[in-house]
Amino acid sequence: MDRAEWSLVSAMFEPSAAPRSRPGDWLAILRRDPRRAVEEERIVCLICGARFRQLTNTHLRGHALSALEYKRRFGYNRGRPLMCRALCRLYAERAVRTGLASRIRSRPIVADPELRRRGGMRPVTLEELLTRRDARRAAGRGGP
Repeated sequence: MDRAEWSLVSAMFEPSAAPRSRPGDWLAILRRDPRRAVEEERIVCLICGARFRQLTNTHLRGHALSALEYKRRFGYNRGRPLMCRALCRLYAERAVRTGLASRIRSRPIVADPELRRRGGMRPVTLEELLTRRDARRAAGRGGP
């Protein structure tokens, strides 16, 4: 399959290219791989299909969920921000500019050796499994 064919096939699975007449179809695709719901300028709510720059607690409360419950339900990592990539970059740049990291007093993983010892005992999420699978496939082919 050449690049042109591949781009046509992959475009079918892009959330922005999904037909709006049958939202259940593209929501089902996004639920299978929740990483696709996080786009450059928008994040798609995997419950109702609405698009936002950030999924707020207010919106999630409308679905009777907290951010942690939403992440668990759809397999996101606990630390995943529920915001689009552009907004995440903006916040990260602002944190660097204001020196936020230097104002953090202690890092629990450094302060408590027990936490370091238990390091690998957290549940693996769907997002992490999919990312690892993609990395293995890319390594097997010799490139992305």
